[in-house]
Amino acid sequence: MDKKYKLIIINNQTQENYALTINYFIKYLIIICSSLLIFFFCFGVFRFFTPHENQQYINKLLSSRYNDNNLISNLYLEGLIDSTTFQNKDYYSNLIPNNLPVLGMVTKGLDLENNPPHNGIDIAAKSKSMVKAAQEGMIIFANPLNDYGNTIIIAHPNNYFSIYSHLEKCILKEREYVRANQTIGYIGQTGNSDGPHLHFEIWKNHHIIDPRELIKEYRVNDVSIK
Repeated sequence: MDKKYKLIIINNQTQENYALTINYFIKYLIIICSSLLIFFFCFGVFRFFTPHENQQYINKLLSSRYNDNNLISNLYLEGLIDSTTFQNKDYYSNLIPNNLPVLGMVTKGLDLENNPPHNGIDIAAKSKSMVKAAQEGMIIFANPLNDYGNTIIIAHPNNYFSIYSHLEKCILKEREYVRANQTIGYIGQTGNSDGPHLHFEIWKNHHIIDPRELIKEYRVNDVSIK
């Protein structure tokens, strides 16, 4: 026998009543829908207070976004550059990350349609070769990063960012100011890597820039499948 439940609603003013019959199917359907709503609500609250690791990484990049004037002004206020550099800050308006981080062959280019996308280029190089800053700027990240392994992110003037991953070792720390071509680490294969190489990305604000567009050597020494 199909058991049923009856929900009766009575209007106190008119004394009219309304009855709603609920069988087992409707009861379980209501329970399942209510449970799903509660689950997604709790999950949303959890992610609000504890973002996913990738989202924390993105949030950190966004919170560390500098334009050229703010970057130089803050460095001057913190005593990381002298007054001469601060007074000549117009020099920084033309800086872009176009110096060679490491000498090697580009074996893989950008692939933005893949999941997950490949937002930079892979440069095959000899293990423990020196990796250098593509331009001067402030290190805003210097830690292991999931499949990227040991990673350094530099914020440059003019809203540029450069990313260096799979490093054997990071020799500098966050909030250190580096000069162009200064050594920041060594080629390795930490994280998800099939061999020693540098994964290199360039961003301008939140837009991906192909490093081969800025660095001539990587356009010439490119053996990746396009």
